[in-house]
Amino acid sequence: MRAHDRSGRDRRASRLAVATGASLALVLTTLVAPSAASAAGYPTWAQVEAAEGNAAATQAQVDLIDASLDSLEKAASDRSDEAVLADQADAAAQSDLAAASQRADELSADAERARATAHTAEREAGQLAGSLFRTGGTQTLGTDLFTSPDPGAALYQLGSLTQLGDRWQTVLADATTASNTVSSLSEQATTAADRRDSLARDARAAADQAAAAQATADAEVASATQRSSDLYAQLAALKDSTAELEQQYRAGVAAQQAYAAQEAAAKAQAAAAARAPSRGGSSGGGGSSGGGGSSGGGATVPGTGRPGGATPPPTGAVNDPAGAKAYAATKVGSGAEYTCLVQLWNKESGWRTNATNPSGGAYGIPQALPGNKMASSGLDWQTNYRTQVDWGIGYIQGRYGTMCAAWAHSVANNWY
Repeated sequence: MRAHDRSGRDRRASRLAVATGASLALVLTTLVAPSAASAAGYPTWAQVEAAEGNAAATQAQVDLIDASLDSLEKAASDRSDEAVLADQADAAAQSDLAAASQRADELSADAERARATAHTAEREAGQLAGSLFRTGGTQTLGTDLFTSPDPGAALYQLGSLTQLGDRWQTVLADATTASNTVSSLSEQATTAADRRDSLARDARAAADQAAAAQATADAEVASATQRSSDLYAQLAALKDSTAELEQQYRAGVAAQQAYAAQEAAAKAQAAAAARAPSRGGSSGGGGSSGGGGSSGGGATVPGTGRPGGATPPPTGAVNDPAGAKAYAATKVGSGAEYTCLVQLWNKESGWRTNATNPSGGAYGIPQALPGNKMASSGLDWQTNYRTQVDWGIGYIQGRYGTMCAAWAHSVANNWY
């Protein structure tokens, strides 16, 4: 039980200063201007201090802080989810644009080749027509056949002109066909170019929306992280604990819930695969942690993995496979466990922070399904490879025990 004398309060004040670490300025700012927190529905330091020594009031403040943390985390997670979806829409728009551009280029090239063919046929038809005109045609030679002093020569010339006339008819037909082909291909090329231009506008809009969604998510995560620090300090003051310990406890509970949900999803997909093996089950790119992410290289990187993608990834995302691997090595060492983990996540995501599997909904380096499960390791799960690595290793340890056991399961089942 806590003492209520002045020395006890002094000790709690000292612990509070330690718990908040370098955030003393934040505490003072909050004490001076509590109205913003109150307006947002968060407890103020005045309310926290007033509750000390009163069990019911203390519990009420603890419940309010827990609810405030839930609200902050959900808001940050929702904005991150929206950023992921916006980036996937951007990727789809860029892919459609690339396909339309390729089709427009192909039709334009086909029309140009048909135009050259038509020009050649028309020129040859004109030359043949000129030759027929100069010789007077086959009817004149038919008359000459009976009056010529050399009927044999006239007959030979008549045969040649007949062949020339036949050739002219063929070339003229070819020229007509080529001209029609040019007209058709030109029309198709124009239609394809219009579609390409329309998709280009859509792609620019999608890219702008993705950038805006990412900026909103980054701002929400930053705000929630800052506000959470103060809430954990308040929680520690009420529980006679430390902010770090309270944060670790809450994160641990959330992680266990996320791991359990992930395992349930994995079992559900395995059961579905067993019931319908002819549909491929979880193999062929459908499996992942939680049974729904990428496998065998199925994940893509928005902005970089799509055809013709010139739009860079969102500014908040940090795609650094080498850095992510180095960080993972600090968690599992550099031996066999690390080797297994590298192979597993090479297969799943290529160690890319914003690797996505739109068809399954998995996201990130460990291909969590859905990606926001990783919020139990940090609100910046969408952009921070360290948060993703921490969560992924925790999931593997909780479900498989070792990295190599997870890799063996992935090899055998094409998901983990």
